[in-house]
Order: sequence, then C-alpha cells, then structure tokens
Amino acid sequence: MKKILLILFTIVIFVVGSVLAYKKISYNKKEQEIIQLFNKESLESFSKNKDEILEKLKTLDKEEANEFYKKSHEINDIILEKINREHDNLSAKNFTDEKWDIANKFLNKYDLELFYIENDEVIIGECSDFYYKTFKDYVTEDYKEFLKIISDENMRVDHSINSSMSISLEEVANRIIARENFLEKYPNSKLSEYIHDLCNEYRRDYLYLYPDLVPDYKENLKEYKRFQEKYPNSPTTELIGYYLMELNTDNFEDNDNEALTRIIDEYINKYFYYGYLKEREKGNYFSYDSNKLFEEFKMIKEETSEVLKNSTQEEANKMYKDYLEDNNKILEKINENDYTMLDWVFYNEEGYPDKEMIKKQNEYLNNYGLEVVEIEEGFMLTEKKDFYYNIFKNYVSDDYREFLKLDSENIDYFGYIDSVYEHPEILENELINWENFLKKYPDSELKSQANSIYSDYQYDYINPLLSDSIKEALENGKTNELLKQYNNFIKKYPNSPTTEIIKYYLENYREEDIRELILKKLD
Repeated sequence: MKKILLILFTIVIFVVGSVLAYKKISYNKKEQEIIQLFNKESLESFSKNKDEILEKLKTLDKEEANEFYKKSHEINDIILEKINREHDNLSAKNFTDEKWDIANKFLNKYDLELFYIENDEVIIGECSDFYYKTFKDYVTEDYKEFLKIISDENMRVDHSINSSMSISLEEVANRIIARENFLEKYPNSKLSEYIHDLCNEYRRDYLYLYPDLVPDYKENLKEYKRFQEKYPNSPTTELIGYYLMELNTDNFEDNDNEALTRIIDEYINKYFYYGYLKEREKGNYFSYDSNKLFEEFKMIKEETSEVLKNSTQEEANKMYKDYLEDNNKILEKINENDYTMLDWVFYNEEGYPDKEMIKKQNEYLNNYGLEVVEIEEGFMLTEKKDFYYNIFKNYVSDDYREFLKLDSENIDYFGYIDSVYEHPEILENELINWENFLKKYPDSELKSQANSIYSDYQYDYINPLLSDSIKEALENGKTNELLKQYNNFIKKYPNSPTTEIIKYYLENYREEDIRELILKKLD
C-alpha cells in the first residue's frame, strides 16, 4: 500500500512539475515574443538619461533643481518622442491582458510603461511616479508637492487596454481641489501660473464645456450639488452656482450646450484669471479687465488732483465737468463688463445681501474712491458720495462747491425709497436744499444738473399726494399722517414752488384729470 501511495505521489509531483515547467516555458516564450517588439537600445536611452539626471541633481541647490526639472522634462519628452517613432508599429491588437502585463514588467526596468490611447493606439511613456521619485529629494517643497499630486493622479488612472480614456467627474473634481489647494498654499510658486491654467482646463472639463457634446445634465447635477456641499468655500463652487443659474433644470432637453459653453467660458476668462485668488482674499470680485480700469481711474484721479493745484476757479470748474464725463465712461464700462457678477455675487443663499462680503468689497474699492451700492436689481459700481467734493472743494467757484456739497449729501437708492414712505422729512429737506441752490445761483453753469436733481426730488415728494388715501380723507373731511405732512410743508415753506403744487391739488382734487394736471406742473 505504501509503495502504491509513493508511486502516486511521484506521478503527481511529476505532472505538477511538468505543468509548471510548461507554463514557465509558455510564459518565457510569450515574454520573448513581447521583448522582440521593443528596441532595447532605444529604451536604454531613457534610463541612461535618468542616471545622468540623478548625477546632475546631486550638484544642484533646490532652486537650480526646480529649473533642471523643467529642462529634464523637455529632454525626456524628446527622447520619448523618438522612442515612440521607433515603435510606431505597436498596437493594442498585439496584446492580451497577460501580454500587456508582461510588456509593462519589462518596460518598468527602464522606468517606462505602456499607455492605451484610443482606437488601438498604444504609446510608451515614463512611469506614473517617475518625476516624483526622481526629483522629490532635490526640489523645493512646492515642486515636490506638485510632482506628488501628478504622481498620485496618474497612479489612480487605469491605462490598460480595457480602460476608458475618460475619468469620472468626481476625479476631475479631486484634481480641481488639489490645484486650488496648491495655489492657496503656494501663491508665489513659479508653478502657480501653469497650475492655474491647468485648473481652469479641469473646470471646463468638469462642466462639460464642449459645444459639440450633450452631457447628461441630470446625472451631472448630482455631482455638482455634492461638490457645492463638500467644498462651500471653493471658487469653483461660485462657478457652479453661475452655471446652474444658466442651466434649465426644469427641462434639460431645452439646454443648448454650445450657448452654455460660450457663457461659462466667458465667465472663467473674466473672473478666474491668473492672480484672482489674491484679489479674492482682498475682497475683490471684479473681473480682470475691470481691475485694469480701476488703475486707469486711479491714475486719472491723481493726475487731476495734481493739475488742480495750479488752476484758476474757471479752469477747475471746467476740469470737474471733463473729469466727471471721463469717469462716467469708465464706470459705465465696468458696470457693463461685470453686470452678471453684480447681479448675483453679493447675495447669500437666502437671497439677501451678504453684508460682510459687501463690506469687504467696499473696503477694497475705497482705495479708488468707489463703492458698490444696491439698486433695484443687483448692485452697481459708483463713486463714493463725497468723491468729487473732496477733490474739487478747494479749487472751484462757490456755486460748484455748494453743488458738490449738496450732491455728496444725496440719499442713496434704498435710503431714498425708505425716505419717501417712512421719513418724508428727509426727502423734504433735500427738496428745499436744491430749491434754495437754484434761487441762490440762477445763472450757474450747473443749473441744468441741479434742476434735474431737484425735479426728481419734487416728483417723488408730490407723488404720494396723488394717492387714494389722501383723496379719500379729503372727501370725508378727515386727515391722515400724509395730509398732515403736506399741510406742515405749506406752513413751513409758503413761498416754495412745491407749495403751489400742493395747494393746487388740495383745491382741485375732485377733478377727473387732476393727476395729469399735477404731472404737467411737475414738468
């Protein structure tokens, strides 16, 4: 019995050994077939260059190593281009999964590997972690971190013949965040401009900014919401917010990706320019072009202030008018250029003005004598109220000085609306101030501008007089707060032109066309 078992065991060992030997022979045969596909001398040129790189790095300081990295990358690209020309017969058809692994095991000896492109195209490239492993001990921290980012990203990508060329949206998001974090951590790195440009390209990929492609909007929307929740402070969250404003989420089929691409790409070019992160830290959300206009605005102000020192009053008066016209053109350009941003950026998630954000932006704009103010829809950029008064008060004639003083005290837009209904006495004071100016300086060159401002105040002061509540009170022989206000105005300012209009209404309110009659008087 023992003899039989021994014989059987010997047979099993022989069979297993034969199978393993056959597999080894088969593997060696495949390995030789694969190796024959490659030109060893060509591959050795890459590994030889790596040895030279390492020797050179030992003689360099970190800054020199940074520069040498870029130069080495260029040289390696040339070597790889030559290698791929010599292996242009390679095709995915040459490889099974096993043969692909054999090929990479062989190429790894030279710090190289195969990459599947598309349509059976295969190229030879450096290993995913080649530059990180080669340079990490020699370059500065920012370069080292950059190389680690690229290495990790390359390692996460499947380059095999069964892989898809595309990476997931979540992976694109990871790459965006990695670059944003790098730019925040190393704002002065020599790599920052390159990484900034790369980050913008990933943003375009993330939002599918390809005119000829129709993305799965519904599915992508889930990823965008995930990003916004996970990275609320990322600049890309702002970009996604703008994208979603333009996206028709009620009926995805109605979206035109070509139009979306154009709109979002324009937004990226305007607001995600190189250096925008430093501006955001200062609270500045204006576009690159507008920032250049800010500098032009500041330069003109400085030049004007200098010239004023040696000007007569007449010259200063003219300078004010010319300066105002020039500034209006600049501000019009900025407001037109940034109207999209001004429409929505300064509002929080609940749709209310973000006071802290506005405060920070205006602290930045204060350097130029400018501010953003809320208007009916969104915000607009304008000069600070006392901007012109502070510049010209010591140089212009009395009427100009008083005009500028009154203009600097004008009520801002929302304060103005509140004044009409809640604090009519404020509006009343402004109205009388401008009436007095027109009486005091009937021949002023600024009469037309003053009269326009006065007319606006007068119209808004008189308009509530035409309300149904006033008419109803008069018809019933009663009074109300509004009526008391107008009667007080008559007593306080009996000689005011506005008093004449109020009296006319009180005496003729029963007329059917009374509103039209009053409006004519206001004209």
